[in-house]
Amino acid sequence: MSRVKRLSILGVAVILLLIIANIIVGSTKKEKTDNKTIKIGVTMYSEFDPFTEEIKQNIQNYLQVYSSNRQIEMDCTVVYAEENQLVQNDQVEDFIDKGYDVVCVNLVDRTDASVIIEKAKLADVPIIFFNRELVEDDLNRFDKLYYVGARPEESGKLQGLLVREALKSRFDEIDISGDGVIQYVMLEGEAGHQDSIIRSHVSVETILAGGIRLERLGDEIANWDRQQAQTKITSLLQGYPRQIELIIANDDNMALGAVDALRAFGVQSMPLIVGVNGQEEAIQLVGDGTILGTVLNDSCEKGRAIARMALGLATEGSVPEDIKLVNDKYYYVPYKMIDRNNYSDYIDTTEGNTYP
Repeated sequence: MSRVKRLSILGVAVILLLIIANIIVGSTKKEKTDNKTIKIGVTMYSEFDPFTEEIKQNIQNYLQVYSSNRQIEMDCTVVYAEENQLVQNDQVEDFIDKGYDVVCVNLVDRTDASVIIEKAKLADVPIIFFNRELVEDDLNRFDKLYYVGARPEESGKLQGLLVREALKSRFDEIDISGDGVIQYVMLEGEAGHQDSIIRSHVSVETILAGGIRLERLGDEIANWDRQQAQTKITSLLQGYPRQIELIIANDDNMALGAVDALRAFGVQSMPLIVGVNGQEEAIQLVGDGTILGTVLNDSCEKGRAIARMALGLATEGSVPEDIKLVNDKYYYVPYKMIDRNNYSDYIDTTEGNTYP
């Protein structure tokens, strides 16, 4: 065999080896890409809020199920900001520095999201804010910012309707003083929080729109906290031991604190009490008549939406089509009224969520 022919054969062999090598490398690279671990960071404003803890748990559960169904390696890390915005800013920066694909933020201070937004914008990392709605102008500063929550005016209106319906049939029984005016106390969640402000205003306006006269005995900020609500109501009971006929609480945690105070004080005839969120203990008390009603703030649906959005943004670079956004930014979960007529339906769902 001539030298030229031998070189030719050798050249063909080398080319074939290079082609095979490229195929192997390409396959390895593809496999590495396909097996990339998706990293989702979650920062919570506090670890002591039962409702936001429910949302967090649902986010984790849905992420686990969805990633397993799609055979995606997924890491979800949850941290707590201890109600300190500076701490939360650092947590988001740490997520970004470590290459997290998406960060989910339960804001400490809804009016102070600028640092988080700038960090995300510079790194081109999507942020999903949830349950503490930031200012609209801030949300529009970067095209990869989103918000998952519920419209607070809906919850206030449903609270007001619960009270109106009860007073329509039981006014004389509830109006202990017999003066034709319902004396009430408002338990607000947090100073400056949009849910507190809007929920408080709309609930009262809805009751007044039904032709009912109200007299406010107290407007107390209890920061979504059961113990603080108990303390506030206990203090009011010192001055108004029998005059409180209605307690409107911005959430169930504070409604439960009001119940604790009334029971400890020895009140025999409970005033009307309404809350928001649909916590299991509150729903049980709706069933036995201790609490008039609550308004379901669907933590399961919020968790599902956040998980779907986070995985979609991390894997496809976009929000899934089944998540219908308002103005390409907002996903609002509707509220639902819970009273003694339908409470048992919601006890069934709170005993154990399924994650399809």
